[in-house]
Amino acid sequence: MQPLPSPRFGVLMAFLRNAASVGVATLLSRILGFLRDTMVAAALGAGPVADAFVVAFRLPSLMRRLFAEGAVNTAFVPLHAEAERHGEGEAFSDQVFTQVALVFFLASAVALFAMPLLIGLIAPGFGAGGGRVDLAVGLSRITFSYCLATAVMVVASAVLNVHGRFTAAAYAPALVNVVTIAALLGAPLLGQGDQEALARLLAWSIFVGGLAQGALVFLALHRAGLRLRLVRPVWTPAVRRFFLLALPGVLTAGATQVNAFIGLIIASADPGAVTWLYYADRLYQLPLGIIAVALGNALLPDLARASSRGDPQAESGILSRAVEFAAFLSLPAALALIVLAGPIVSVLFERGAFTADDSTATALALAGFAAGLPAFAGAKVLQPLFFARARMRLPFLIALVGAAADVILSLALFPVWRQTGIAVAAAVSGWINLVLLLLAARRSGLLRLDAAAARRLPRIAAAAILMLAVVYGAAEAMTGWLIAGQSLASRVATLALLCGGGLIVYLSACWLLGGIDRGTGLRRLLTGETAAGK
Repeated sequence: MQPLPSPRFGVLMAFLRNAASVGVATLLSRILGFLRDTMVAAALGAGPVADAFVVAFRLPSLMRRLFAEGAVNTAFVPLHAEAERHGEGEAFSDQVFTQVALVFFLASAVALFAMPLLIGLIAPGFGAGGGRVDLAVGLSRITFSYCLATAVMVVASAVLNVHGRFTAAAYAPALVNVVTIAALLGAPLLGQGDQEALARLLAWSIFVGGLAQGALVFLALHRAGLRLRLVRPVWTPAVRRFFLLALPGVLTAGATQVNAFIGLIIASADPGAVTWLYYADRLYQLPLGIIAVALGNALLPDLARASSRGDPQAESGILSRAVEFAAFLSLPAALALIVLAGPIVSVLFERGAFTADDSTATALALAGFAAGLPAFAGAKVLQPLFFARARMRLPFLIALVGAAADVILSLALFPVWRQTGIAVAAAVSGWINLVLLLLAARRSGLLRLDAAAARRLPRIAAAAILMLAVVYGAAEAMTGWLIAGQSLASRVATLALLCGGGLIVYLSACWLLGGIDRGTGLRRLLTGETAAGK
């Protein structure tokens, strides 16, 4: 007779399955995003129109990432758990939904009216000429309306998360990519031939995609038997605490997005640099996005519940697995992006209006960003330790230090290294942020890793270094197959072979060195079994 599953094992398996489910959804969204970006790069290149569109796209994207992946979820989850214990969970959700929607509506109205001033602040270099200011203002007024849909989506997603439902919110971002891809494919049929007309069509597709996102999460709420209502706003103590926690959480949980926006402001003086940084950011955000969304959204509710129960062993187990997952994904991804930056950018984007010089500039920025990938991933795991206890002040101050370092380094390095200097500055600020979080968590007694994590983490690092050596040697030997003169099919096949071979080497090394669990834990995770051992 098999032993009954232990509650603690069930918590860990639930967390791992939730993280895996959200990770798959995020991966699909990012793949669609890459397809969209390659099509946009071919159509707009890296000139004034592309720069204006990137600024217009980054505005609502920043709002969504800060709130959907940061402040609302991190502040809402622990406070909702507290309200639920007093039988006031639904009333709290309705009040938060109403007041967040009101804040977004007022902020959107002000931003639409003051958009020329806003563009002047975030892209001061656009004033140098080329008509980028007027175009960026027009496009941003269209795309910024997407923020209204964000207000609906973020609260609905937070409600779904606290009830253990992660899928709809994870798949929702893919809808914007689907709509914009459809717009790009349909542009010739609509007679949108010139670049400015195409940019306006893309801006409207972002707005429509935002509406589709809101509709999807509300449908998921309805199917789950949950609801959100607009009610008369009441400034209750719980709502006041929510906003007090959410405001510092905007910067704390969205440090990478803030850093990216700082880079945009500084790079706007250099034509093309905004676009190069955007595509480099998109590439390194693929693994980071999977880790941040999957572990961040799935980790926080489980940590909050374990903390409220006073179960330090469950907390340690959940945190240890999250740290292992973050290291397992981020270390090889960072090394691969650094050594293969040139071929990756060239194969994905170098066609149409996107030239070889654009590829080189983007690849240099990508290598700089990738150096900070493990640090950003580690921060996404450590921040929920504080958020689960509604302790926002310390990680907020740490994020401020990181952002200040990013500004100082970007200003110092941009005149010398241009867009690469901005990427390196972001990476260094990420490591500063991580080191300070580690010191704070250790000093507070929150950083408790179990023996399995302490044993596996060095072995994961060793496997990643072995993969780096193999991929670097193979890339040098296969350079002739990756140059632009070869057919696209052969270049794609060669890059896929390098990435696939590197992945096989890494997984094999992890398995042989003991960097991953060779027991039944992985099988149970993949099959959904929860019949724990002893």
